[in-house]
Amino acid sequence: MNSQDFLTLNLVGAGAFIFWYLVSRGGARRPTQLNMKAKDSAPPLMEATPEPPPTGGVALRRHPDVEGTVTKSLNVMFNYNGHSWDAYEVLGVPAGASLKIVTEAYQAAIRRSDKESVEFLETAYKAILNKK
Repeated sequence: MNSQDFLTLNLVGAGAFIFWYLVSRGGARRPTQLNMKAKDSAPPLMEATPEPPPTGGVALRRHPDVEGTVTKSLNVMFNYNGHSWDAYEVLGVPAGASLKIVTEAYQAAIRRSDKESVEFLETAYKAILNKK
């Protein structure tokens, strides 16, 4: 077998493989249909209780896995100039960060900020201090 025959055999084999691959893929795939009427298999985290609470409205019952646990919000929200802001996000630290980290971030932000934003940063820092 010379090199010409070897090259022809390889091209025929590669062509057959490409043809098999294209045929075996099938046609264009249709997107998955979302069935909104199907029941969810996971239990809901909160369920409405049949009896209304004394204050009116709908009472929510907690999921059994989180029953009895106390949730704590790590974020501190404050209002400034008619908008609601997260104090930790304004200072660029993770929510629930220690007072030392918050103070360092506040001082660094004050050093690199302009005069107009000092009051905004100070309001965010005071909101965190009042929370802790």
